[in-house]
Amino acid sequence: MKLLLIALIFSLSAIAGKSETIIRINNTPPDTKKTCNIIAYYGDFIKISRKSYEGKEYLSQDIVETPYTNCFSAVTNNTMYIDYLLTNFSSSFLYSDELQNIKDSLLLQKQYIDSLQKDTTFNKVMTELASKTINKTIPRDSITMDQMLDIAVKYFSIMAINKDGDYQAKVCTGMNDIKKTEKIKKPLLEAFCFSSIAKNYQGKKFNMMNEMVKSAKQLYKINLGIDEHERLLRAQGAMYFLMRNDRSLEKMLRREYKANKKNLPFILKD
Repeated sequence: MKLLLIALIFSLSAIAGKSETIIRINNTPPDTKKTCNIIAYYGDFIKISRKSYEGKEYLSQDIVETPYTNCFSAVTNNTMYIDYLLTNFSSSFLYSDELQNIKDSLLLQKQYIDSLQKDTTFNKVMTELASKTINKTIPRDSITMDQMLDIAVKYFSIMAINKDGDYQAKVCTGMNDIKKTEKIKKPLLEAFCFSSIAKNYQGKKFNMMNEMVKSAKQLYKINLGIDEHERLLRAQGAMYFLMRNDRSLEKMLRREYKANKKNLPFILKD
């Protein structure tokens, strides 16, 4: 049997290396004594645009980098992290008829940001992020490596078994088992785990694609069932444990935490 590896699926525009810098008019260093209202600045680092693919138009939301003179830039310039939060914890404004029918780019941006600033779920997540990092009005959470790995392994999925009996594996932001396994969602920790995996999916020091393939190949050493549905469930559970014990995954998460801990909303305790 052979492992069929499905390409990494990201809804994150940042993966494609899309990064641009915007300059604010009359941009001055922020007053550190004042609270940074991140909701008011959505339009600075979240952009919507009309694009086309194979002759069909679609709306794309992107996270862009901003000058570090802005009060929010140290946090929002981690574009993959913010894009995960936007993709998974905001309403699907992109597909609304109201936005689809707007052709003027400036009006489109304004309407999109206005809608986003009324999104209570997204605002709650972003306010919590700002309160624990930028404004420091709320203490950062304490996270253990066990808790971090419990979230991280859920992005390594055995999605299906094909007609030849081979496992199909992939890493994906949307199609994962976090919703099925976590009673209490942890958006800020999820964003860190996924963005870290994404950055190191085919990295030189840490290659998470290779680690996933290596773990998936171990599944063929044990007969996990005759019934295909039962076999798939057992394979997925086994995959979690194999990745949980993958030393490269743990080392990668520790390195990413160390590199970004100044602007993360939690403290790794071990």
